[in-house]
Amino acid sequence: MSKQKKFALISVSDKSKIENIANYLVKNNFQIISTGGTYKTLKEYGIKVISISDITNFPEIMDGRVKTLHPNVHAGILARKSDENILNDLNIQRISVLITNFYPFEKIVNKNDVTFNEAIENIDIGGPAMVRAAAKNFENCTVLTDPKDYEIFMDSFDPELQSNQLLNKNMSLKAFETIAKYDICIANYFGKEVGDERFPKYYALTKINDLRYGENPHQKASLYINSVEKKISIVNSKKYQGKELSFNNIVDGEAALSCVLNFERPSCVIVKHANPCGVSSSENIKQAYENSYATDPVSAFGGVIAFNRKMEEELLVKILDNQFVELIIAPSFSEKSIDYAKTKKNIRIIEYPKDCDSIDKNSCQIKTISNGFLIQQEDYSKNDLFEKFKVVSKKIPTDKELEDLYFSWIVAKYVKSNAIIFAKDRKTLGIGAGQMSRIDSTIIASIKSTNQKIDLKDAVMASDAFFPFYDNVEKAAELGISSIIQPGGSQNDNEVIKKANELNLSMVFTGIRHFRH
Repeated sequence: MSKQKKFALISVSDKSKIENIANYLVKNNFQIISTGGTYKTLKEYGIKVISISDITNFPEIMDGRVKTLHPNVHAGILARKSDENILNDLNIQRISVLITNFYPFEKIVNKNDVTFNEAIENIDIGGPAMVRAAAKNFENCTVLTDPKDYEIFMDSFDPELQSNQLLNKNMSLKAFETIAKYDICIANYFGKEVGDERFPKYYALTKINDLRYGENPHQKASLYINSVEKKISIVNSKKYQGKELSFNNIVDGEAALSCVLNFERPSCVIVKHANPCGVSSSENIKQAYENSYATDPVSAFGGVIAFNRKMEEELLVKILDNQFVELIIAPSFSEKSIDYAKTKKNIRIIEYPKDCDSIDKNSCQIKTISNGFLIQQEDYSKNDLFEKFKVVSKKIPTDKELEDLYFSWIVAKYVKSNAIIFAKDRKTLGIGAGQMSRIDSTIIASIKSTNQKIDLKDAVMASDAFFPFYDNVEKAAELGISSIIQPGGSQNDNEVIKKANELNLSMVFTGIRHFRH
């Protein structure tokens, strides 16, 4: 074969857009080398292509397991300019462009019915080996591992191979990241199936963007995504307008969104400093917003608001005329509401994706500590159902109280411990959060309701953990609370129940705790 020709090797599992890049290369005087299924596909497109066996002088064997693992391939990819004589002496073709992507291991192992043997057969060997070689030799070889980069390549590639250093370095970086992510997926699968690991030990993060700063202006921060799977989250949401999201915006937005997704009725959650300060489920989101805001207007100032229904112009006008808000989140926005939002250009308008699961029961949470990490499952239990809860008092809650108890119990899950929630008619009336003493949280929640002149008579109270003493029960009765929901499990449960009976309060034990640190 002529040494004046330029060669590109194409061997891909994902064959999308492959004809475009192949035609581009042919147009720019490249000869294309290919393997197996890719060779067949390119032939079907009428593209002239050389079989890998013609380069290696060796057939593809073992059902395609061995086809590119050959010196004629790897020497062609790894050759430096100073190696030209070696290539000539051995009649090896220099490969200046490598286009490859791997067997879809991650997709395969995420299938419900995948077998171990099927997973093993989908571990790519030759592809990563070639990509690693090309990425190392970026000075002499361009490597593409993602069909999304084909357009970038065709727009910026120099077919004369004189000025591709910047492109090649960037593609080399992406190639090494692709290999790392692929190996991490395999290692985590083996860790689970062979090593009996409870959680993934390795993570491959994709950077979305740098943030202006972290929790405070002197802290640098960036936003990453951990999975290609689309889940309902701030990370996967669409921003229509407004300033860039800050570290704290993202944390608060995620807290508000996580909470509001639990409710079926039109609902609103207002969050400030990662704690809900007002929550309501109502007949429409306008009423839900008004109820949420009424809980604690002072804390709602500068907060983040999440809805589980479409945002219309009328409500958006009311919100923006009523309070300062950092971020508004909803599953959709009307065109008129988007147009009105433009009059307040700094307000961030976020639409979260609707076409995926709202709650990921199998996900895990990671918390950093000094020189280490804590990993735990998402706070989800199949036993956290109202029909599994137990009335432990002599007085039985009414149907209305039961509805409010369950509502307040959901809210308590998203309030920092020690959490106390007062609620009535599916709306919060006072929230106490993040205190070292549960009675202090109860007092703070009562102060919140008193400041807004909210009557707590016949309201319910939720606690995210058990009552170690009955002082909370006494305080609840003093405030007019009629029913309490809490996990139970204290050594003093009998005393607490006895006090509830004395004060004619109904009490429900959930058997589930929802600490949130």
